[in-house]
Amino acid sequence: MTTVYFVRHAEAEGNTYRRMHGQYNSLITENGVRQIEALRARFEDIPVDACYASDLYRTCRTAQAVYIPKGLPLHPDRRFRETSVGCWEDVPFGWLERFDKSNMDDFNHNERVWQVTGSETWDGYTSRFLQGLHEIAAQNDGKTIAIFTHACVLRGVQKRLLKTDELPFCENTAVSRLCWRDGEITFDFLNDASHLSPEISTMQRQQRLKQGATDRADYSLWFEKAPDKAETWLAKLRSRTVGQLVLGAGDTQNFGVILDLSLDEAYRGRCFGQQLLGQAVSVLRNRGAREIQVSVPDANARAAHFFAENGFVSQTPGGAVLFKDIEVRPLP
Repeated sequence: MTTVYFVRHAEAEGNTYRRMHGQYNSLITENGVRQIEALRARFEDIPVDACYASDLYRTCRTAQAVYIPKGLPLHPDRRFRETSVGCWEDVPFGWLERFDKSNMDDFNHNERVWQVTGSETWDGYTSRFLQGLHEIAAQNDGKTIAIFTHACVLRGVQKRLLKTDELPFCENTAVSRLCWRDGEITFDFLNDASHLSPEISTMQRQQRLKQGATDRADYSLWFEKAPDKAETWLAKLRSRTVGQLVLGAGDTQNFGVILDLSLDEAYRGRCFGQQLLGQAVSVLRNRGAREIQVSVPDANARAAHFFAENGFVSQTPGGAVLFKDIEVRPLP
């Protein structure tokens, strides 16, 4: 018998930027770091003999909560990657809700038939995950292992094993425990995130964003280039413009500059700002930038708080110029 823990990765860029990150390699957020610490505390007294993870950064970084304190190596394995979403990679949810809603509905509610150009199929991604699971469970018979993975592939595998179509997406760092015995699998518990306080729960934090919404399109932005303004993107909620993002070039190709990131007053304080930041990260990272710079006047405490909460730091004490590292580097 092998005891297996499934663990979803901590909050990552796609979760707060509301962008479709399948096998797009993205970073953990500041709140995700707090979730990883809570996960470390949860596993402190749980024996684990081996750790496996999708080879993407967000899962390997989350796995540090377990393999580092326990002095174990990490075994990255591509079979535990998230679903490849093909032409949807790094596309804002709001764009998909507006321009590809039928496929988006299938992705959320009928993923067995969902497929877009270049994507995996439900049978494909669940089968490669299960192949990896059965292989490593057999290799670790009599031991306890942890597998760090992703929401969509995990939900598909759980639905397949439990023979159900009624299973929601789980919380970041949610933990499931199962028993593998000669290829037969039974679950002890499913998608438990009781180690997260409401303050660091991604689902709880997103309630502000969803306030008053009747549809996913009510809280998911998409972006449109402003006419005749090469570096300006208009933030759109359904058909309405609710904010803008203006970018500039840095002194070198290694960094870009946010000149303006703003929302209409009615949309401030509801987590929409992260989606504009996500557009900046996407555009600048695709250009090869490793860092983003923004200047925040001393009098603008609200903006200073927003950027600090989202990983911007000053390189000089009290400096008004803030920087954010956006490079996805291999973990040591």
